[in-house]
Amino acid sequence: MIQEETRQLKLANGEEILCEIVQWAEGDDFEILVRRAMRLIMMENGEGMKYYAFRPWMVYQESEDDLLIINSSHIVGMGFPTRTLLVQYHEAVADMKEMHVQREQEFEQEFGEPKRMRKSVDKIEDYLSRMDSGSNVIDMMTHLSKDTVH
Repeated sequence: MIQEETRQLKLANGEEILCEIVQWAEGDDFEILVRRAMRLIMMENGEGMKYYAFRPWMVYQESEDDLLIINSSHIVGMGFPTRTLLVQYHEAVADMKEMHVQREQEFEQEFGEPKRMRKSVDKIEDYLSRMDSGSNVIDMMTHLSKDTVH
């Protein structure tokens, strides 16, 4: 059984991320397998007050099944996140999952089978059924209206 561990990583490019470590690098391998990677960003208002927020580390890598690989040679520091940070991280991950589900539903409504794809499948099935009818004549004008004389 693989046991996940949440770690706070400081990368060579200055980014700081929190993620669940799924598999550590072994031997000569430099790849660390992670999921739920969230970038920790700092913002400052005009009065000098600092705020921190989480953002997905990679765009469209929001699903529970999305695994990411980090090259361990790009990690310059690693720590155990505080309890407060872990609570905020888990809230951000829950928000990320919800956003993923909404995006998938919107995609399905816009491009899913109930619309355009169903029409294409119907046309292909109709064409194939006519080919299997035993006739050796193939109608090449199926896309044209049958009411129009050409």
